[in-house]
Amino acid sequence: MRRIVLSILAISICGLSYGQFMIGPKVGISSSKVDLDPLAVDGAQLLSGDAVVGFHAGAFARITLGSLYVQPEALFTQSGGGTTLDGEITLDNKVLKDISELNYNKLDVPVMVGTKLAKILRLQAGPTVSILLNADAKTDLGDIDIKSGYEDATVGYQAGIGVDIWNLVLDLKYEGNLSTFGDQVLGIQTDQRNNQWIFSVGFKLF
Repeated sequence: MRRIVLSILAISICGLSYGQFMIGPKVGISSSKVDLDPLAVDGAQLLSGDAVVGFHAGAFARITLGSLYVQPEALFTQSGGGTTLDGEITLDNKVLKDISELNYNKLDVPVMVGTKLAKILRLQAGPTVSILLNADAKTDLGDIDIKSGYEDATVGYQAGIGVDIWNLVLDLKYEGNLSTFGDQVLGIQTDQRNNQWIFSVGFKLF
């Protein structure tokens, strides 16, 4: 993590001195899914369900050095995924029979490294650091805080394409985890990874 931050700072200083620089706001939507590798606990399993629609908002910058560019971003992200509870569990002397969805709020800091393939088309990939702000599960007993079952910060990757039209910056990317995101939900042990397709629109202020 420390090396990544230092590298970004070094590249930014060089970019400001010798390259082109732009900055602006960025918003978008995502289709995210939680991949689960479940383990039965007292006969109950949590299974992967459908993808859910999320959103993100924040800011981006881009430093262009010749044919290459570095694009760091800072985004508040809401993601998650549908789930199905096979069985039931007892929670605070209450029987929980359904967990329909897991939701996460995160601060994502992706750093894309890319190149232009044509005048407006870009190809990019890079690491992303995610800091978990909160997590909850939608259940038949109401929304329940599940943040304690997750890592506070994880490292993943993003890869995709982009298009620049006038002052608009359009990006379509896939994001995946390089490590386990969480290991249990309400006592049910499971290896979790939150993957998503991301479409975003940025606006170059300068």
